Amino acid sequence: MRGKLIWSLLLGSLAWMQTQAATPEALAALERGRELFDHGRWSDARLEFLKAREGVTPADYHALQSIDYHLAACAVELGSRDAEAALLDFEQRYPGSVFANDVRFSLGSYYCTQSDFERARDCFERTDYKALDRSRREQYDVRMGYVAFTEGRYDQAYDYFDRIGSRSRYIDHARYYKAYIDYAEGRYGRARQGFEQLARSEAYGPVVPYYLLQIEFREGNYRYVVDHGDELMRKAVPARRAELARVVAESWFHLGDYNRTLEYLAVFEESGGEPGRDENYLKGFSLYRTARYAEAEEPLRKACGADDALTQNASYHLADCCLRNGDKQSAMEAFAMAANEQFDSTIAEDALFNYGKLQYELGGGAFNGAINVLSRYVERYPSSPRAAEARTLLVAAYYNSRDYDAAYEAIRAVPEPDAEIRAALQKIAYFRALEAYSAGDLAAAQRSLDESERVNVSPKYAALGNFWQGEIAFAQGDRATAASRYNAYLKRAPRSEREYALAWYNLGYCDFDRGRMSQARASFEKFLALRTAPARYRADACNRLGDTYYSERSFDRALEAYARAEAAGGDASATRYARYQRAVTLGIVGRNDEKIAVLRQLAADRGGEYADAAAYELGRTYIAQQRYDEGARALERFVEEYPSSPRVTQALSDLGLAYLNLGDRARSLSSYERVVSTSPHSPEAKEAMQGIREIYVEQGNVDGYFAYAERVGAESDLTALSRDSLTFAAAQKLYLADRVEDAAKSLRSYVNNYPKGYYLNDALYYLSDCYLRSGEREYAIESLTELASRGQHPYRVTVLEKLSELTYAEKRYDEAAAAYRQLYDAAPTASGREDAMTGYVRATLAGGDTAKIEAMAADVAAHPDAGATALRESKYALAGLLRERGDGDAALKLYRELAAEVRTKEGCEAAYRLIEAQFASGDLEGCEKAVFAFADREPASSYWLAKAYILLGDLYVRRGDGFQARATYQSVADGYSPADDGIVDEAKKRIEKLN
Repeated sequence: MRGKLIWSLLLGSLAWMQTQAATPEALAALERGRELFDHGRWSDARLEFLKAREGVTPADYHALQSIDYHLAACAVELGSRDAEAALLDFEQRYPGSVFANDVRFSLGSYYCTQSDFERARDCFERTDYKALDRSRREQYDVRMGYVAFTEGRYDQAYDYFDRIGSRSRYIDHARYYKAYIDYAEGRYGRARQGFEQLARSEAYGPVVPYYLLQIEFREGNYRYVVDHGDELMRKAVPARRAELARVVAESWFHLGDYNRTLEYLAVFEESGGEPGRDENYLKGFSLYRTARYAEAEEPLRKACGADDALTQNASYHLADCCLRNGDKQSAMEAFAMAANEQFDSTIAEDALFNYGKLQYELGGGAFNGAINVLSRYVERYPSSPRAAEARTLLVAAYYNSRDYDAAYEAIRAVPEPDAEIRAALQKIAYFRALEAYSAGDLAAAQRSLDESERVNVSPKYAALGNFWQGEIAFAQGDRATAASRYNAYLKRAPRSEREYALAWYNLGYCDFDRGRMSQARASFEKFLALRTAPARYRADACNRLGDTYYSERSFDRALEAYARAEAAGGDASATRYARYQRAVTLGIVGRNDEKIAVLRQLAADRGGEYADAAAYELGRTYIAQQRYDEGARALERFVEEYPSSPRVTQALSDLGLAYLNLGDRARSLSSYERVVSTSPHSPEAKEAMQGIREIYVEQGNVDGYFAYAERVGAESDLTALSRDSLTFAAAQKLYLADRVEDAAKSLRSYVNNYPKGYYLNDALYYLSDCYLRSGEREYAIESLTELASRGQHPYRVTVLEKLSELTYAEKRYDEAAAAYRQLYDAAPTASGREDAMTGYVRATLAGGDTAKIEAMAADVAAHPDAGATALRESKYALAGLLRERGDGDAALKLYRELAAEVRTKEGCEAAYRLIEAQFASGDLEGCEKAVFAFADREPASSYWLAKAYILLGDLYVRRGDGFQARATYQSVADGYSPADDGIVDEAKKRIEKLN
């Protein structure tokens, strides 16, 4: 109405201006154009408006405004490319125009035609709906309804379409969208009525049967669908034919005709249909039901996806196909996906049981999966008929597990364990103890053995527990407790066990170390009488037999025992010890020529532990036989070849005596002076000063002697020397009497009063021991540190051992590292050097100083005899620093060396880092092979293996194999433990991401 009023007013204005405005022809053309426009004849209207445009001048403002608006509106309705520009140009040229509302409506209509629904909605919302005429309002409702429909706002769309009257030319459009919305939202009755009203519609009539068929399908009238589907398919275009074939296929599926299902699914794909999860499930299940199991696997696998009911059903039947086809591994992975009880509980229970059973049959899984899954089944379904079988499998899984920590956590979580489970717990706790013992964690080993002992179900592991309790007590220096434990083991253990012989061997050591030589000898003899006695221990036991005889001065029996040790074929160290002790014993019984022959043999073996001792003893033997020239040559060789030996000072003193007896006063004096200069406060220096004094006096040069004594700071006052000796002797007597407190006081006095005393080394050593026995660790460290700084002396190795252990325990890591490093240089045996270098590495790492760690790693690498542990741990630390610094190539070089041995934690991480690098480089095939090879090598760390499996899942994701990725992540989520170190959460997040 308002539009007609505006039009009337406009015509009136035009008539008033007629004398100076449009011609009658122009006005007539304008009127005709308006009538044609109102009747939707846009093209004819446009022609009339163009004619009117020719009959007006720029002064005819109102006529021009009407003509330009209608031309722009016609452009919109005719779909002209310049429609938007014309409307925007009109807004700019005629601000505040009476057509402004119509322009906004036209712009909205234009944007609809361009599918720019956001801008269309904005223009329509700024349009005054009430100011539009009836025809425009209908257009507004239809177009706003369509905008809301495309944006998914079905309620608003329905309201707009509902405004269209039954006589409107837009009624078919409105009915179609209303019926579709009802259909999409499940109101099938109302949707059917709407579509049936469109049966004769020219625009929508052809699609009505399709929607009616879909409604019958949605309402479960599958017979109707299969009865009418073929006819529709014959008439349909390929795209519509694919949709119809899909619906008919599923209808046959619900009717139980799986061959017809497969037939129509084939038509669906032939018509261009793209199978999704649902279609693959229909195909896979139909093949399964028609016993085509091998063919069913692929579509069922493709049907698995998000963690939903479809995945559960598809994976469950896929598992059965895999079992029937003999693929237990794939069946296990599929059962894992089907075990979610959020969906079908019956399927979930059966799947979980079979998942756990297959895990067990396939070896337990990489992460104790069998234990975790079967435990979950027993806990979740305690009343199931298969619960007993699951418990039986669970117990077997516990017994077979080699990941003892994970097995222990799982078994401890069992709420009410029966006798079998407790027996498994006893075994697992026992093996956890052995792992902790091997790693050097005696406290953890003790805790696990205590727990195993408390369970006390299995006599075998109760006995073995006693053996290892003995081992721990022995390692802690408690020989009495160790002996008690070994005896308890021997009373219960069969003679055939490996530990049985070792128990006698260790019991022998318990008595030997406590000076109970006859008891020790009896135990060693029993050990040697056993056929099961390990060969590498036999030589050592023979050596201890020899030592017991030696200590009782039964030298002939000792010689026989040492000869047995040499012949036993033990390791080189035991053989060298036997040979050296035999040489010493030969000397005692006066068989010096034989002794010398043996010592020469030992001294020639310069890499051996007793080469330096033999070389020194050889020189002393010659001197004892008054063969001074040979003795001097032997001792000179010794001093030259072993300058760091603790025996050097004594050797120089012996050289002084040898040269003195040879009449070579100059060389004798030189040797004695070297004793004083290298170890000025030792007892040897005191003896050397006496020799020096005798030489000077013999030469009549007493003043020279006093000048020398003053120059070297040696005590020349005999009274003072006597006080030194008597003071130390008194303190030593208290120490040997075990009067610790009094001895410490007396020794402190000696150290303070005689800072250059001849017995200072002995006093400091005794004093440190007193401090240790009284628990004064700080003072003990202070005394040991001073003694360690005093060069070569007999206590040097022992002092450095104690000092390094004490400072490390007190977390004084820099001091510990320095002590361990000095110990490496001083240690006389290969094993001692290896232990020292390992301590050096660990103390440096504990200190955390990057520069020191790098220097340490270079130092260790430069010493081939540092030992495997030190070399491995230092390389690992350096590789970590290089990786953090961004030097990946250098880090990978070290990781390749470390990864050769994955039975260590360092080797495990190294192997993972190499796999990680392969993945990052895009070498997916090589990465996949590396993960499986890593798993096959039974790595010591399940953590790094789990990280590798998560990376393997990522690899499958990158390949687009979602099923295998899901199965891989699931194996970690279900099998790995503990659950609090981030691995399980990481695997679950990956699964959620797949969903």
